[in-house]
Amino acid sequence: MLIRTPAENTVVVTHTHVSLQITLRDGQISYQLTSTDAGLDISDGRLGELSVAGVPVSWTALNPGAVTRQHDGSSVAELTINAPGLVYVQYVQTYPDRPFVRFWGAVNNTSADAMKITECAIAHFVIPQAPLYMFHVDQFSWPHRSDFFTQHQSQIWPGRTPLEIRMGSYPSHYDAATSCGWFALKPPPHDYDAEMPPSQGPGLVAGVEFNGKSRVFGWATPTETHVRSVIDTLNHILKPKATFDVPAIFVGRYHGDWDEAGFVTHRFAESYVHPPRPDDRYPWVQYNSWKYGQEINEAQQLEVIDRCHELGIEVVVMDLGWANTIGDWHPNKAKFPRGLKPLAERARSYGMRFGVHIAIAQCASEAPIAKQHPEWLVSTYDDYFGAGFFCFGNDPCRNWIIEQVSRLIEQEGIDYIIQDGEDMVKYCTRTDHTHAPGDSNYANSQYGIDVVIGTLREKYPHVVFENCEDGGMMMTYKMARLYHTSITVDNIATYATRQGTYGASYPFSPRYSVRYMEDDPTPYTLRSSIFGGPLILMQRITDWNAQQFTYAKASIDEYKSYRKLIRDAKVIHVLPPRYNVERKGWGWDAIQAVAPDQSESVLMVFRAMGGGDSRAVKPRGLDAASTYVVRIKDAGSEQVMTGAQLMETGVTLALLELSGEIVHMVRQG
Repeated sequence: MLIRTPAENTVVVTHTHVSLQITLRDGQISYQLTSTDAGLDISDGRLGELSVAGVPVSWTALNPGAVTRQHDGSSVAELTINAPGLVYVQYVQTYPDRPFVRFWGAVNNTSADAMKITECAIAHFVIPQAPLYMFHVDQFSWPHRSDFFTQHQSQIWPGRTPLEIRMGSYPSHYDAATSCGWFALKPPPHDYDAEMPPSQGPGLVAGVEFNGKSRVFGWATPTETHVRSVIDTLNHILKPKATFDVPAIFVGRYHGDWDEAGFVTHRFAESYVHPPRPDDRYPWVQYNSWKYGQEINEAQQLEVIDRCHELGIEVVVMDLGWANTIGDWHPNKAKFPRGLKPLAERARSYGMRFGVHIAIAQCASEAPIAKQHPEWLVSTYDDYFGAGFFCFGNDPCRNWIIEQVSRLIEQEGIDYIIQDGEDMVKYCTRTDHTHAPGDSNYANSQYGIDVVIGTLREKYPHVVFENCEDGGMMMTYKMARLYHTSITVDNIATYATRQGTYGASYPFSPRYSVRYMEDDPTPYTLRSSIFGGPLILMQRITDWNAQQFTYAKASIDEYKSYRKLIRDAKVIHVLPPRYNVERKGWGWDAIQAVAPDQSESVLMVFRAMGGGDSRAVKPRGLDAASTYVVRIKDAGSEQVMTGAQLMETGVTLALLELSGEIVHMVRQG
């Protein structure tokens, strides 16, 4: 990274793939972002958009600071920006191998008086082109719609009502649309027909690193498209000498279709955002006890662990029911008289990890801590299995849960944690907490759940953390920076599980598509769970008959044979599962993984109800000039086709209702 100051109040930052000119003019910090890589330029971005007591801050000076080389090879430049009573340090991160830039900041109060920050933009930029489409993907919601992780190509058209999208952590019972914390931009045309090749063009992707509730707005003039991301409901009291952290956002360039937008994001995030994979096998095959309900005990689950070993399962997790109650995170002595260590030791004797489910921000009224500190609870109404909830924006409560989880990890030998519950960024109106009244959205995120998980990750780097918020309801890039993986849809049927994986694999790497397999094990239900991140069997394994056990063992072996290819591949969305009719779905759907060098690809094709007995399915992303050996697994057939033939004419498959097929393509030579 090179940084220079060609004129007063102007800073130019250049790196291998990007050039950034930042200028102070008329009290505002603006920037231009260009690159020789294909994509969309930003002609007028804004930094440091803050309001104090409803009045926008007017900045007076801009100066370059230090440049620091990071352990991952990226570089971070610090810029110091001044206003009366405020010093804003803007961080700009660039990367040696990708046309991406990451922005975040820290605002310091240098005055003698407290200030109230009432607005903060996470990002604001202008693209010198209109109209554009904004591609985004819904989060999970129980009541909003039955088609989960639906994809949207939203128009940002001159003269039309501005687009508004909600992002961040929401409860699963929230009945309006919310989106994953990611979007992509590209010029028209709209891709209406899944049978036709998708349109290509220059584009831009962005990932929002804020777990609290935020909104993205998009609007256009005849020549420009404006995009602005802003924190919701902000009322932060910034005391003298205190710091307000401006959440991060990354932006990157691409050229291609929406699959390419996802792929460039995945590769960037795997290199520079996500926690490292725990081992080279990851994602794993896992067992979760929830199908046994809360009626679990030591003898029963020891038997389950033995069966898991026979199946080739790699992680065993005790779901809700192992503790005394929600908020009292000690093993229930009636169920586990020796604690959880015997289970952890049995699992480890087989080379498996052992974990627990914790509804980390929930607390039942009978829990000892609720009686000792009733003021920590925001409410005692039934928010989650009869439990009320904590406010992690309250410092002593946040510190207590860190201590409790730390004790649990150390005493019980835990190395996998599922964080569950309703809305990790709680709405709190109490006036006796350490956050300012009306500031719970920011405090419960930036200084709440983010600090809890971040502290535990730092203390226990061997522990793997899974985000599970009653479904994928906190699908942000802050979540993806803190957690190793995430649920998509909650404990739900096979077709909806495929919908979750299909949609979530646009904004997020496949390992962030956990599938909790609820339906009874059949070749169809098991195969529907193969594509994506950890394959989690939420099953009464000890009740299975011999045939079910055989099905599961074969599918686990199948999953392991493809997981590294899928993990590292470009995901191609071939046919969307659009119609979640009566929990069984309708028609055909297909998803594909292509190795980055195009040497290998796997295409998974499914038929729900209806949709015809046969059809041609066309893979994409192959090398047109190469020749591939094409194996259709269940049909037992093999043929040789060029990449061009495969993409132009496809592979014709015949499927019964509620069945699936795997097409494996390997380049010859």
